[in-house]
Amino acid sequence: MRFTQRLCTFILFLCLISTMTQAGGKETQLFPDLSDGLNVYRYDWDVETCVLYVAEMSRHDPTLHFEVALGNSQVLGKETVRSMAKRRTQRGDRRVVVAVNGGFGVLGDIRGYGGVLENLHIQDGELITQPTDTEACFGVTESGVFLSTPVQMKASVQIGTYTLPLGCINQRRLDGCQVTLYTPRLGESTHTNRRRGREIILTGLPLPLTPNYAHPYQVEKVSNDGNSAIRKDSAVLWISSRIKDAGVSQFNPGASGKLKVSLSPPEWNQVRHAIGGRLRLLKNGKINQKLVDMHFKEKKHTPGKRSQELNLSHEPRTALGYNTDTLFLVVADGRQPKYSTGLTLYELASILLELGATEAINLDGGSSSTFVVNDEVVNKPSGQREREVLNAAFITMDED
Repeated sequence: MRFTQRLCTFILFLCLISTMTQAGGKETQLFPDLSDGLNVYRYDWDVETCVLYVAEMSRHDPTLHFEVALGNSQVLGKETVRSMAKRRTQRGDRRVVVAVNGGFGVLGDIRGYGGVLENLHIQDGELITQPTDTEACFGVTESGVFLSTPVQMKASVQIGTYTLPLGCINQRRLDGCQVTLYTPRLGESTHTNRRRGREIILTGLPLPLTPNYAHPYQVEKVSNDGNSAIRKDSAVLWISSRIKDAGVSQFNPGASGKLKVSLSPPEWNQVRHAIGGRLRLLKNGKINQKLVDMHFKEKKHTPGKRSQELNLSHEPRTALGYNTDTLFLVVADGRQPKYSTGLTLYELASILLELGATEAINLDGGSSSTFVVNDEVVNKPSGQREREVLNAAFITMDED
């Protein structure tokens, strides 16, 4: 009898698990006349109280494209998603139909570095910042090939007989990154501290910087004062004072050398637009094992509960995913209990899988999560207004 009761209980448990796994959500179509290759809808997740906004772009529609944009057209600057979209549309060749917020970085000022990205950004073929979370990057080549393989930058600065590894481009001084190149895309100056290192003003470099780059340069000036001006026709090389190699002394006014930058694997050097997030959600149709382990290790799952462990906290989320046929841009609203409580990262990955994505990365969330269609903010940002963010991802359409 006890065995029969236990068996029935176990079968009931399996049925409940099956019901939760198969449970989906209610789709409400929005903007049905945008394009034959574009499907935009509100998705009410019925497992918990969460509202998502989803754009599905056909990869086979030649009139639709993936692009990215940089806030205020420079790294040291922030801008709303809607403003970035309007500025892109004003160029006239394409119109932004869907836009979401982009990656992570410095939203506060932090010694003048407000706006600095913390992962890859390639825009119109220009390499603006290098990959850091190498697993959480997405790029599209000129021919429309989607890439989400782990990507790394290989870069160096040669001077005389000395070759110096280059670690960062247009970013704050990071731990372990002792050589940084600043291009005019950063802003008007480097905002560096004079006690931390020296700066080499380089001229003769054709700009913009690209993912596959090899060009000679000349040293115009060496400065120990920090916060060097970045002219439109030059770049600034920052070298940490921790580097004691005698080869650094070869950087003298009038000296010449060569700058080399490339991405690996080599197909990333053909990327036209790329964006980086933080944490890979899906790979080959499977949820990131780290998220799976954290989810099932949690002793008690409380729908809508916020937590100090951000991966497990129910928050507004933004994600990018794709499969062989479709690109997905997804925003989940949160921090609004009577409307939408948000998602954990495991839940976000599960929904993307449910929608059909096989690859996905996590973009910035919280009050930054924004979903724009035709210049209209469609979702309800948790800060009750549209926040200025660092960069954005677009679906654009060819103008007639």
